[in-house]
Amino acid sequence: MIVCIGIGPGSLDYLTALGKHLLETAEVVAGFDTVLDLVAPLIRPDAVRVGMGYRDQTAKLEEVAALHHAGKRCVVAFMGDVHFSGFQFLERVELACGHRVDTVPGISSAQIMASRGRVCFDETTFLTFHRRGDVEPFKRHLIHALEDGRNAIVIPRPWDFMPRDVAAYCLDHGIEGSRPAEVWEALTQNEASWAGRLDECVGEFSDLSIMLIRAPAEFPSQLDSTESGAIQPGASQVGAV
Repeated sequence: MIVCIGIGPGSLDYLTALGKHLLETAEVVAGFDTVLDLVAPLIRPDAVRVGMGYRDQTAKLEEVAALHHAGKRCVVAFMGDVHFSGFQFLERVELACGHRVDTVPGISSAQIMASRGRVCFDETTFLTFHRRGDVEPFKRHLIHALEDGRNAIVIPRPWDFMPRDVAAYCLDHGIEGSRPAEVWEALTQNEASWAGRLDECVGEFSDLSIMLIRAPAEFPSQLDSTESGAIQPGASQVGAV
């Protein structure tokens, strides 16, 4: 058995019950070293721990695949949620194993960001740049979403597209500098945050950062429509002007 699980944004308070059970009963637990450090209290003393970094991940995953094919219960731990920002790592796991593997969702930092910023996803576009390869199409998608007047939640790329780079790109492509923006670091852990205008986002942030670029104007309440059922057709609103 091998399964890939999202461990949540950092604090084990946000780890799902199923994810916790799989980690506690696994014979092999693998993942990036920083992720394994977070779930270390849940790993059995007799379990094999396979830590890795970007440079040796291919070789390490081959070790995990061999243990899986030998009949061991294997778990590969991902930060956040596998399908929010980690799909390339999932593809590497499946390439090593030679088949598709099961996944267990986790809570993404994007969901925590939406909660902290009090935005809803039907008014918000989510993009992750935490991936290798060409990200130009995703950059254009970000501009289109902002031009459409939506909020955007963005996971930056640590080595070349951090929050100040995101802000500069948006400004260079015609997005108003007055748009409100926020950057949060280490959500659910040692949180820190910055808020200001998009054209003021010039500072340095850690690799554990996530960014919210707000719409230029607040969306109307979803209750302010007859379709919501909160307002009856033809009814007058007390205090309306």
